[in-house]
Amino acid sequence: MTAEVAGRPDDALAEPVPCVRCANGVLLTIVGRCADCISDLGRNHPDEHAAWRQELTEAIESRPQ
Repeated sequence: MTAEVAGRPDDALAEPVPCVRCANGVLLTIVGRCADCISDLGRNHPDEHAAWRQELTEAIESRPQ
């Protein structure tokens, strides 16, 4: 058990983690990006979105069966 986990209250269900793109604390990330950033990538940054999709594919394929 890490010190980070040991310091959490017993009733904590989830804690925010930083998005790797915007650094906002969020409860859910997909391959490190929050929903707002994923949406922004899809609408405004096609090259960065394609790179994120590749990371996502690699993460899915590398999961143990």
